[in-house]
Amino acid sequence: MLTSEEYSKVVSVLNREPNKAELAILEAMWSEHCSYKSSKRWFHLFKVTSPRLFLGIGEGAGLLDVGDDLLVGLGLESHNHPSAIDPYNGAATGIGGIIRDILSQGCRPVALLDSLHFGSLHSLHSQHLFENVVRGIAFYGNCCGIPTLAGEVEFDSSFEKNCLVNAMCIGTVRKDKVVRSIASVPGHFFLLYGSKTGRDGIHGVSFASKDLKEDSNKDRPAVQIGDPLMEKILIDATLELTEQNLLAGLQDLGGGGLSCAISEMCYRGKTGAIIRLEDVPLREEGMEPWEILVSESQERMMAIVSPQNLERVLTILRKYDLSYAVLGEVSDNSHFIVYYKGNEVVNLPVDLIVAGFPIPKRESRIPDYIKRLGSYSDLSLPLANDLTSEILKLLSSSNIGDKSWVYQQYDQHVQTQTVFSAGYDSAVIRLENGKFLALTLDSNSYMTKLDPYNGAANSAAEAMRNIVAVGAEPVALVDCLNYGNPEKADSYWQFVESVKGLGQFSRDFQLPVVGGNVSFYNESKQNGKRERINPTPAVGIVGLIDDIKHLTPSSFQNRNSAILIIGDTEKGLGGSEYLRNNHNTNVLPIPQYSRDKELKARDAVLKLNRAGLLLSCHDISHGGFITALIEMTFEKFTGAEIDLSRLPSSEKLTTEEQLFNEAGGRYIVEIEPNNIESARSLLDKVSVSYAFIGSTTQSSSLVIKDVLETTLKTLYEHWNGTIRKYMEV
Repeated sequence: MLTSEEYSKVVSVLNREPNKAELAILEAMWSEHCSYKSSKRWFHLFKVTSPRLFLGIGEGAGLLDVGDDLLVGLGLESHNHPSAIDPYNGAATGIGGIIRDILSQGCRPVALLDSLHFGSLHSLHSQHLFENVVRGIAFYGNCCGIPTLAGEVEFDSSFEKNCLVNAMCIGTVRKDKVVRSIASVPGHFFLLYGSKTGRDGIHGVSFASKDLKEDSNKDRPAVQIGDPLMEKILIDATLELTEQNLLAGLQDLGGGGLSCAISEMCYRGKTGAIIRLEDVPLREEGMEPWEILVSESQERMMAIVSPQNLERVLTILRKYDLSYAVLGEVSDNSHFIVYYKGNEVVNLPVDLIVAGFPIPKRESRIPDYIKRLGSYSDLSLPLANDLTSEILKLLSSSNIGDKSWVYQQYDQHVQTQTVFSAGYDSAVIRLENGKFLALTLDSNSYMTKLDPYNGAANSAAEAMRNIVAVGAEPVALVDCLNYGNPEKADSYWQFVESVKGLGQFSRDFQLPVVGGNVSFYNESKQNGKRERINPTPAVGIVGLIDDIKHLTPSSFQNRNSAILIIGDTEKGLGGSEYLRNNHNTNVLPIPQYSRDKELKARDAVLKLNRAGLLLSCHDISHGGFITALIEMTFEKFTGAEIDLSRLPSSEKLTTEEQLFNEAGGRYIVEIEPNNIESARSLLDKVSVSYAFIGSTTQSSSLVIKDVLETTLKTLYEHWNGTIRKYMEV
């Protein structure tokens, strides 16, 4: 619903009361989901320019120039509330929506990624959400023939009622085939095509712009129903239309339906629209004009077509047996005017619809829980008496253990472009120009809860390290910012601090933010108690690799290789999975984001890579050094012997800090013994901290001097069964 201030603004501009259809349009377009009215005031903090940038924030996808007249499109969206109410359809239509966002710029979708967050796996409710979200993603992506290649899964009690489902899509398009989401020429036609329009998804954006409540199941009709086979036909038809340069503009119908697509395209083109609503193909009888305008039925596109191209476009749509209708024309009066059976039912200024909302006041205040957090220096919990048990317990945790139960449900090799799939630091696909694109999607909600600025910056830095570890040069990022109620000062503070941290990172590394999404109101009230998610900035980064010889795997490749760590290990365990999982303890500080550390380590790894000195590389993040090391042993069951006393650090560390600290700017790399001196010489020139800490071995055991000696089989069994024991019963 509009606020009293917003309603007064509408009456003031129109000099009359709005009717029911106009109110429905404004309610949808002035929702947080469509308007970004609480968030976009902070977007100036992001780096948004780059020599590679072809199209930035503001349309369906950001476009990057990767050479040879080829562009890469990327977008990232949330579908959180729908997935919490109807996990299968909510997740499936989230995938469908981000695919169409990419398609709307003329891109062929080539890869999907997802960031998923649920409550504890001990909860039957969370198991239900988890199972059906993954099924929805798998079914939709697999049916569309688009590989789902990478992502993340986190489990935390804060997501029990408000799960997060963030979907990222990558596409490619030639420069001369790009389509813009714009209606700029009066006299051009609005052409709706795809599925017929029904009542599913009505009030979807309004539903996504309020807290979930105990009776939120009544909002189930606001969740759209997806049809991936129709989406596949829609993709093929749209790509044929764009290949023949027949479209003057294109936008998918997602949040807000027809009202959003038409008004936003006119706003960008400084035009208006005259629409005949009775021509919309319907699948339900008796729909009122307001319902038709804001329906969020899936698998629909709105095209702008010139009169001379119209018949050719319709011929192609008939070939694919798609429903379509010419709904009206682009006008020059900057108004959105809608007729239904000869009667005018809407007459609103386009500027009012898209940008006329009054900017709401938002207060920002540090949450009380942060004030109550203790200091790591005062921590009195008994640390490990049995480090082997502590390591096995960590490996068995749901946030560290094997995630293959998830990604084995996804088709990762359809389209035959996949080089590295899920299980590597980053996925890698082969581009049609012979280059390679690395893809990752990461977040760290726990660190961001404890310290939103450093947590968000560290989340982005982790994503960058994943790209660097496989041999790619990072080039751009997208984000999906998932937070609580912005009307509550403590939730808004989490958001603002996170944006500041993410903005600093983007500027420090000259990585443009080319698109993304903000999802607010991810909190609920259960039995009178407020439950808010951990603030979760999900960051997707893409990177380029020019030569296949630079591709670097994430697991040990040879026996008797040298193992090298790059970057300092810091004092402290704040924000670590070890304290969260093994000891249920929250303390500050978390590792502080450091541009210098990240930059030196990044440059060192890329120089080693380009010099041909790396056999494998893995970044250190969740679970710390010990988790990264163990993960590197699993692919080929390659043993290792390690001496922790050699870890580079400027301070004296406990064994727990050496093993479990999650400070950034660190990588484990594998090097041939005869390349050690070359590596030393190169690393000394970039002034990065490093140390040779051990070697791979002929055995199938992991030996850490004075700490651990166990078989890889034991480690693997604890790591591998984490999710399956809950989901395969």
